[in-house]
Amino acid sequence: MGTIVHGANGGFKGKAGSVIGSSWKSINYIKGLYKKRSKPASEAQLMQQEKFRTLMRFLLPINVFLKIGFAGKNSEKLTPMNAAFQFNQKRAITGVYPDFALDYSKISIADGGLYGGGTVAAAYDSGELIFSWSTGASETFETFADDLVYVLAYHPEKDEFISTPAPSTRSMGVVTFLVPDHLATGSVHTWMFLSNRTKTRVSKSVYLGEVQLI
Repeated sequence: MGTIVHGANGGFKGKAGSVIGSSWKSINYIKGLYKKRSKPASEAQLMQQEKFRTLMRFLLPINVFLKIGFAGKNSEKLTPMNAAFQFNQKRAITGVYPDFALDYSKISIADGGLYGGGTVAAAYDSGELIFSWSTGASETFETFADDLVYVLAYHPEKDEFISTPAPSTRSMGVVTFLVPDHLATGSVHTWMFLSNRTKTRVSKSVYLGEVQLI
């Protein structure tokens, strides 16, 4: 049985006949009950499903980054994960069905108006990944020494992500961390973005390239 919310003219929650009422972020929704598909999915539907799987396989493990990097994208209607998916699906998916792949250089893990890290780079030396950026802060551009810096590396052969235990700050200019032994071969793709200390403003993420692990 459904429950009427906010009077007779409001939304409702629960099942009522052939529909289900629910709400998210104070927005009321009504949807029909699930009906078992009576015919096979079309090729277009299969293509869309495969694109969804390809991109979501990458995005799901880094949801903790996306919650910051896409928190401000249409937040009244979309979760950060959904915003990140919409942002990347037309940019980063390559190939022809059923052999879709990701162009890592076009993947964004954050998008916003905060000034980024200036001159940025990623490298590998003596078992450590090294990320560097410019330390200059600017009151004009509302950037500060305590802005947070997030770095991320992805090992496609192992399908694993690595990062620092906690964000660095703009004033540090560099951060290093050890690559685990089981990942210390092949290469990793690298990204960086910044936020202010309250995580209410973010920069665009920057793809720093593919770094060979020796």
